[in-house]
Amino acid sequence: MPGMPRLSCAVALALLVAAPGAGSARVWKRTRPDGTQEFTNVPPPGRNWNVMPGLGRQPGAAATGDARPVPAAAQTRASGGGAMWTRQHSDGTVEFTNLAPTGARWKVLFKTGPGKAAATRGLSDLVPARDTSPARFSRFDLHIRDQQAFYGIPRALIRAVIKTESDFDPRVVSSAGAVGLMQLLPGTAREMGVTDILDPRQNIMGGARYLQILAKRFCRTPAGSGGTGLVCSLDEKIRVLAGYHAGPGAVEKYDGMPPYETTRSYVMTVLGRYEQYRKRDALDAGSLVAAQ
Repeated sequence: MPGMPRLSCAVALALLVAAPGAGSARVWKRTRPDGTQEFTNVPPPGRNWNVMPGLGRQPGAAATGDARPVPAAAQTRASGGGAMWTRQHSDGTVEFTNLAPTGARWKVLFKTGPGKAAATRGLSDLVPARDTSPARFSRFDLHIRDQQAFYGIPRALIRAVIKTESDFDPRVVSSAGAVGLMQLLPGTAREMGVTDILDPRQNIMGGARYLQILAKRFCRTPAGSGGTGLVCSLDEKIRVLAGYHAGPGAVEKYDGMPPYETTRSYVMTVLGRYEQYRKRDALDAGSLVAAQ
């Protein structure tokens, strides 16, 4: 899955998923002297902040390298035992941290542990992403819109998954045999009715259908404000994405996020990119209304 940033076990992830209008679509990162990595989507004060690759670049941001790796034992001590906490502010901004937090309204979102050494999809690509044309980011817009009509998955979420899985190159094949834009395993593709796994439209439709199945399996939050049916809470979105990456059986086995570092990194990366694309879509919709 090209371009997916890896997170260490000692991460203070703040304001990565924010309410409309809160902060920026860009995500900054810095590494403290003790090895703790911090992330924020609010333009940060101070020095040594870098913009996350693939999430935009802020003019004038510092360009310093990461600090040396921290031993695993030290990471575990700093991280508060492998748990991830969350809280939501009155303006809708959501905070995440795996450093044992102080203050009110924090709750454990999920727990992690040593788990597997690697994701089930492998560490490298047999056919890495080669399409570097900026046009690739809009090339599949029609298929992404169509899947929302068929399966109801937000376009911003599909884009976030595709960006993380394949960087919008439909010919990527992982070391574990996952194929295409949505990195479908052949068995999963067949179950989703995909007959040509390399066809971009079929791959997107198959991945969206699988996400819909996972949402039906894990989402139990009633729709509010007069709506009908069910929606996905933040915890349930995490279960859906973790199920897409590590399999739904692993999510059910651990009653939430599986204790795999790569799955945690994948889920948080997709959530951050989902927020970026969601904000962009909202701005585009506002511009369209203003022009009418």
